[in-house]
Amino acid sequence: MSRQLLDVPFELAGRLDAARDANGSVLLETPHLRYANTRGLGLNRYGLGPFSRLKIPSLPAAPGVYALFMDDDQLQYVGRARDSLRERWGRRGYSVIDPRNRFVGGQNTNCHVNGLLTSALREGATFHLWFHEIPIPDSLELLLIAGLRPPWNLR
Repeated sequence: MSRQLLDVPFELAGRLDAARDANGSVLLETPHLRYANTRGLGLNRYGLGPFSRLKIPSLPAAPGVYALFMDDDQLQYVGRARDSLRERWGRRGYSVIDPRNRFVGGQNTNCHVNGLLTSALREGATFHLWFHEIPIPDSLELLLIAGLRPPWNLR
């Protein structure tokens, strides 16, 4: 299945969800409790969470641009993976928040996106992840953000 974003074809990776308990509630994580903050760093602006362990559909190990849609038709976020879409959404990316990333100097984008997804999933939203493989994704990402203005992209 494919869809067009500004005349660029995107392929459906699949539905994105979070780990849930037996009652279907999203399991929340507090990764900062697993990190010895010996330097006394403050949290980055998205470091408070809440966060969850995301269940990611299969993605290629190739560079590209991805688009996150809520409830099938609402574009929420556009991003790029310079090396691997699979890794960008994997354990070192959005799907599991590393405790260090919650603090100043960490990867605040991972916290930002995971936190927004977690909150929306807890409210019953559904998400689908789409991708377009491209060797150098930077200019396409910028074009899509400027043209489509997804609400979760930082400005």
